[in-house]
Amino acid sequence: MKISPLEIEQQTFNKTFRGFDSVEVSTYLGMLASEFASLIAENAELKDKVKELTTRLQSYQEMEQTLQDTLLATQKTAEEAKRNLQKEADLIIKEAHLRSEEMLEDAKLRLADLNRQISNLQMSKQSCLSEFKALLDAQWHLLENIESGVDYQKGKVATKRRRARPRGEELEKILDTLEEAGAQQDAGSGTES
Repeated sequence: MKISPLEIEQQTFNKTFRGFDSVEVSTYLGMLASEFASLIAENAELKDKVKELTTRLQSYQEMEQTLQDTLLATQKTAEEAKRNLQKEADLIIKEAHLRSEEMLEDAKLRLADLNRQISNLQMSKQSCLSEFKALLDAQWHLLENIESGVDYQKGKVATKRRRARPRGEELEKILDTLEEAGAQQDAGSGTES
């Protein structure tokens, strides 16, 4: 049963013989009503504060939940980004390995091709040198034949003195000199281009 301060203040009692002093009871009831009124006001104020604090607490809890959700989403995003970056890095590394293997294979093929070309050039050089030696030899024989043969000028037959044929060492020196001249010419044309 709810009692208001006004009801306490207006409460009346039956008078009996030897009862309480009515002024004293009225004063006490007035004081009690006043105290009761202040307690009711304080209670209402505390209820308002509890309501306000409950609202704020609920707001803070919602903010905390939002922050936790955001933190979880950020962590998931960061982990996903990390996984994606790792995948991308692995892919880049694989591509780099494949490209380096392709480049190495290409370099090996080019080296083999260059070695074949060098071998072909060396064989061509040897062939040219052999042909040149044969040509020099043939020219030398021709010169010997011409010098040792008959001189038909002025209708006279004369034997000319034979020139000494160069020995193998001298022929090698002549060929070496020709090779050096060819190498210098190749080096000169290589630096120009």
